Amino acid sequence: MPRKNRVWYPGAIYHVMNRGNRRAPIFQNEGDYYFFLKQIEAAKNQYPFAVHSLCLMPNHFHIQLETEAEELGKIMKKIATTYAMFYNSKYSLSGHLFGGRYKAPLIENDAYFLEVSRYIHLNPVKAKMVKAPLDYEYSSYQLFMKDRETIKRNHILKTMDGIVDTSRILSFFGNDKDQYRCFVEGAGEHDEQEKLIMNEMGEDELWLPS
Repeated sequence: MPRKNRVWYPGAIYHVMNRGNRRAPIFQNEGDYYFFLKQIEAAKNQYPFAVHSLCLMPNHFHIQLETEAEELGKIMKKIATTYAMFYNSKYSLSGHLFGGRYKAPLIENDAYFLEVSRYIHLNPVKAKMVKAPLDYEYSSYQLFMKDRETIKRNHILKTMDGIVDTSRILSFFGNDKDQYRCFVEGAGEHDEQEKLIMNEMGEDELWLPS
């Protein structure tokens, strides 16, 4: 179960999510997604942390993030502030890009850790943007499933590969990506956990991209 409070300590794992102000888009094209990924990369260089999974949706993002020596607030401020300045300048906008403070419930056990990764990777499917999670380009699920040469040839995946560490998640499945795929895409009993995560993140049919 995730904790409600925001007390920070090294090694804490969070399910971080934020959406566009008034649920408006925060990404409009590949260049926007790429720039956001580069801001995560820059933040990792300044404030080392681990990313276990992520998914960038048109009007919100999910990051499964583990802190090290810096608190989550500094990390997210660096990412969000730089990206918002870029986005507003690019599209001649003003005001807040994001709809308030990000949500970041703590993840405190392995079972929930895995359920969050599944939830993040299925986000585009739940939003009816794709039929299968592997079809969505701006998700770390591609890193878990695709071969190294394919990843290296795609600049989005190559950048993502420098950000996301798949090893912890895969270690629960004997480093077998097919077993992880069965966990994510299989017909196991996940309804209760999905509802819990949706409640924690404040997600419902209204947040789905149109």
